[in-house]
Amino acid sequence: MIGRRPRSPRPQAVTSPAGSQGGTLAISPPPAAQQPGELLTAERRRGTGHGRLSPVDTLQDPTLGLLIEVASNWTASTLKTVMMRADVFRFGSTDDKANKQEILRARLLGAQRAARGGDASAHRALLDFVLQFLTGSRTDPEDPPPWFGELREALLGDGYELAWKHAVDDVVDARNVFSRPHETRVEYELRPTDAGPVPLGPEITALEKELEDRGYRVALNHYHQAVDSFSQHRYEASNSQLRAMFEDLLVQLAEAHTDFSKPSDQGGGGQALGKLIGTPSLGPRAGGNLLQGLWQMSHSDGSHPGQSNADETRFRLQVVTAAARLLLHRFPSVA
Repeated sequence: MIGRRPRSPRPQAVTSPAGSQGGTLAISPPPAAQQPGELLTAERRRGTGHGRLSPVDTLQDPTLGLLIEVASNWTASTLKTVMMRADVFRFGSTDDKANKQEILRARLLGAQRAARGGDASAHRALLDFVLQFLTGSRTDPEDPPPWFGELREALLGDGYELAWKHAVDDVVDARNVFSRPHETRVEYELRPTDAGPVPLGPEITALEKELEDRGYRVALNHYHQAVDSFSQHRYEASNSQLRAMFEDLLVQLAEAHTDFSKPSDQGGGGQALGKLIGTPSLGPRAGGNLLQGLWQMSHSDGSHPGQSNADETRFRLQVVTAAARLLLHRFPSVA
């Protein structure tokens, strides 16, 4: 049934023969320790234009824009019905002359604003709408329409993996307008990609604060741009800014805690890291080797156009954030 959250075990993404259609919905809630207000996504800091992870956030503009573009092919009546079933219709209003994209935009952006303001039901409604849209469009993941891959990637950028399984309807559900007898259907599920016990939002806020307190403004600026780029699904740009932030932080710490001087003809991040690993605070087996591997990874092809994706960039953002906080802890501010 559309909109009903099943109590059965979570579906698994499996390979099935092509030709399946329709579907019921399954939404996997965030782990118990991770509420919707702890999702890893980014928004702009008010008044500064800098990136900051909000305590409560939800699906981002690029994802909603794609949904609006594709779903507007439906009739206005069907759109309103599906939005009502997903409980997203109540988050906006339009006049009678509004076109279908405006009808969608008003509700989806209204729900997004409510979710960012702390309304967990608004976030839930947006996730419901994604799944009901997939069901209503009778999308076959084995023979998907052109927009399907783009939507999966966009959802990954917002912290959700789209999974599915196939089942067969034995009985028609009279309350499900998409139900057909004895027909293979697809059950979709959105799975949060971030571990519940380790929400990243507070980590990023703490890192920003410490970089600002120490006066590492270049590193802070690169970090803001990395978070902003990630929130807009510009993954290569985010990777590039993370690398620049990591290098500047290494140079600043090495200059403060060793005899290192930044070369005039290059960034100096690798040399600075070598100096830091040579100190008692960061030996090879006390995190130095790990940071050396991260430094090498930051120069891989992830920062070049077309060679990165949501999963890789999310991993880099998480690891670089954790590594930066480790470095700042190991090398305290020098009075």
